[in-house]
Amino acid sequence: MTEEDHLWTPRELAKFLGYSESTICRMVSQCPEKLPPRVAALARPRWLPEVAREWARVSSDLPTGRGGRPRIIR
Repeated sequence: MTEEDHLWTPRELAKFLGYSESTICRMVSQCPEKLPPRVAALARPRWLPEVAREWARVSSDLPTGRGGRPRIIR
């Protein structure tokens, strides 16, 4: 099996994104929009490495703002 044929498990995706495996497993069911698109035809969550890399590249171009109310500095 070559790298191109290999699908990423939650553990491998977590390592790539810098999350814990349990966080990825939680996000799969609670907020899948925050993860790369997964292979839809499979019962267990799996990702194509090239899709995850492209998703991360495109997502990192988006501006990230800080949430919450601005602090009043005196």
